[in-house]
Amino acid sequence: MKFADNPKQAAEFLRQAIPLMVKHSIPPNPLNYSLWYAYVSQALPELNTQMDKTLEVYGTCPNIVSEKMFREYLLKGEIENAEDIQNALLSVMGDLESSASSTAQDTEAFNEVLQDSLAALRDSSDDQSLETIIQKLAVNTETISESARQFQKKIDDAQAEINTLKEELEQTRQDATIDPLTGLFNRRVFDMELEQYSSAAKPDVSLVMVDIDFFKKFNDTYGHQMGDKVLQYVAKLVMNECPAPFLPVRFGGEEFAMLLPGQDTSASAALAEKVRLKIQSIRIKQKKTGDVISSVTASFGVARLAPGESVESLIARADASLYKAKEAGRNNVQTAD
Repeated sequence: MKFADNPKQAAEFLRQAIPLMVKHSIPPNPLNYSLWYAYVSQALPELNTQMDKTLEVYGTCPNIVSEKMFREYLLKGEIENAEDIQNALLSVMGDLESSASSTAQDTEAFNEVLQDSLAALRDSSDDQSLETIIQKLAVNTETISESARQFQKKIDDAQAEINTLKEELEQTRQDATIDPLTGLFNRRVFDMELEQYSSAAKPDVSLVMVDIDFFKKFNDTYGHQMGDKVLQYVAKLVMNECPAPFLPVRFGGEEFAMLLPGQDTSASAALAEKVRLKIQSIRIKQKKTGDVISSVTASFGVARLAPGESVESLIARADASLYKAKEAGRNNVQTAD
């Protein structure tokens, strides 16, 4: 995000932001300054709405939530701006390439004219000095033509390299955080987020593990392409029910996870039940006939992070709850003891 405020406005926004940060016990670091500057400037209404909800729940804005909001509302814009700059650079390079090509063509044409003129002068004049001058001009023009051709080649090479780098940058960004099939955050993001929650003095987060029932059998019966479609449907439902600061994740295979800050076990189980009912409504149909060939269900395990509890312990308890749901007949929600 770009802040286009003049110095007077910027100073006023900063004067408003600092007392609010002190009031809500917000650590005075550059990330939080940026976040609260954007908040008081009201430049991003969605950020303000999310911040107000977070303050209502916590009375402050936990570091993990601040970092997530910074990435979602501020850093995202910077990434988009960077991509805009890259696209603009590509456009400029394209213009330069066109210009270089045109220059080379024009210079070649000029060289031909000079060569023709030189031949004509040889036939019509005995002025040796004039011929020498024209010869030098012809030689210089040939040099210019060669330089223009080399310039165009360099532009071509640079443009190809920029295209390659842009593709690699985008692929690296996607590989680092996003599951390519479902579009959800991946296990790497989950691990980082949960680690920060577990290191908080007063952790306030619940974990919901989700596993699609009989998914291997479904894959064996209808094929992996249909299985991928089911994973995408389920991922979309999970994502729709997990607005920020909640974090939906593809945990691996047919398993998903939901990190729910500010939610106790009861509230988390209620959300899991809501998602369960929506998944249960999925119907897989044959394209040709429209006949329903299968339904989809999922089992859920819920656990709340206890003070001093390790990440491994929380995941193990959520998994144990998920196992209870499977043992209880699947397609239900179970909570940790």
